[in-house]
Amino acid sequence: MLRKIFFAGLAVFATAAYSQAAIIVTATNPTDVGQGLFAITLHAHSDAGQTMNGIQDPSIVASAGGDGLHQVWTPVTGSATPTRASQQSAGVLWNDAWLPFDSYWLFDNGAGNTLAVGAPFSETNNGTGGASLPSQGLGAPTTGFGGLGTTAGAPGNMLFTIASGKPGNDVDFAHLVGKKGQSVLASFVVTTAEGLNQTISNQTVAFGVPEPASLGLMGLALAGCFGFVRRR
Repeated sequence: MLRKIFFAGLAVFATAAYSQAAIIVTATNPTDVGQGLFAITLHAHSDAGQTMNGIQDPSIVASAGGDGLHQVWTPVTGSATPTRASQQSAGVLWNDAWLPFDSYWLFDNGAGNTLAVGAPFSETNNGTGGASLPSQGLGAPTTGFGGLGTTAGAPGNMLFTIASGKPGNDVDFAHLVGKKGQSVLASFVVTTAEGLNQTISNQTVAFGVPEPASLGLMGLALAGCFGFVRRR
């Protein structure tokens, strides 16, 4: 069986068909944030000038046997922080020193930067086994592991507005954190202003550096990005 595994740093998640213009989703900026955790940035690139502007119907969950994404929730209230906007809205209950450890979408509260359609983006957090982080005024945050999705799994879409200047051919969409050596399964749609959307279905995102035996050059990786394939 051929199974695709996508590793942080050089990872190609998916592209459109060979004969069509492609949207390439990669895991970039691999960072060891400490306490056994590894962070990546979810990045999308269009090789044919599509203006990427949002994420639709996300679901990022733990792989079998894994813990899932590392999450940081506010102290006292235990409020979820699935987006940059939710962190900003928490006010004094949020400390940006926690950012490297939290998994969140980069849609923010900046003046008209983000448009939300349908169900709000949400996340889960089991509140156990997470990083030990410094207190912010009223106490330390709740840390643990879970996933990113939408409320009740209903259809939802978040978009960067034109005014924000963030839609483009190269867009960062999320900061994801997990235990080194573990992975999560990601599904979502990258939306574009032209309507040429790219669906990512149940792709494995691994946190950490793969063993050399798993490396292989993918034919679709024509823009200097590399993917990894493992056969078993």
